[in-house]
Amino acid sequence: MKKLLTGAVLTLLSAAPLQSASVLDPYLGNPGDCYARKYDEAHLRDHPRQMVETFYLSHHGDWQDPVGELTLKFGFSTRNGRDYEGVAICNDSRCGVEGDGGAFTLKSSNDGVRLDVDAQLGLWAESAVDVIDLSETDDTVFLLYPESRKACQ
Repeated sequence: MKKLLTGAVLTLLSAAPLQSASVLDPYLGNPGDCYARKYDEAHLRDHPRQMVETFYLSHHGDWQDPVGELTLKFGFSTRNGRDYEGVAICNDSRCGVEGDGGAFTLKSSNDGVRLDVDAQLGLWAESAVDVIDLSETDDTVFLLYPESRKACQ
């Protein structure tokens, strides 16, 4: 009986779907993990088509989509003072933005992560009053660095 019970438990455990580890886990795999950047005046002056002043990317601490390896939150503010937010579901280093909002890829870069906006799909995000597609601006690559949880709220 004990062997039968052990066999049944092992069978159930092997049939249970496990969320696989993501290549992004070392960077964004835990609640509180946060990468961000605030662009200074000199950078913005040198990139006049860049709309984004600040950008953050974090582990989505409230919800993880069971279909993806990792669910992230992102947000940014633009020169016109508007704040935009989105949710991305990642598999490997590719992340699709919820609601057909485009896509981006992530990879490690020196002491941070590099976010590349998908050239064909763009990166869409919503504010309280409008929607923006970053592929129509100079905002297609972001170098983000570890920050406190507060920078991603």
